[in-house]
Amino acid sequence: MPRIFISYRRADSRTITGRISDRLAYTFGADNVFKDVDDIPLGSDFRDVIHDAVAKTDVLLVIIGPQWANITDPVSGKRRLDDPDDFVRIEVESGLRRDNPVT
Repeated sequence: MPRIFISYRRADSRTITGRISDRLAYTFGADNVFKDVDDIPLGSDFRDVIHDAVAKTDVLLVIIGPQWANITDPVSGKRRLDDPDDFVRIEVESGLRRDNPVT
């Protein structure tokens, strides 16, 4: 079974991502689908968990909603995607570095 990592911005596509995740879990099994809120234990180092999870996946599925690229940090006002510590950016970069298919 393929292992699928779902990357998304909560502020942009939480609802549709939940539906997609449910459908993928139904089709491929819940153990083969990774989504942050479901699979990262409280108190974990998010960055470490992301790198480990991406390393174990076959496909990185990036859900890009209408505001995905333009969501800004509420404090700095800068685009999150431009921040090297942005978790979505880290997820996508990790997948690309590993040569995983990124869809």
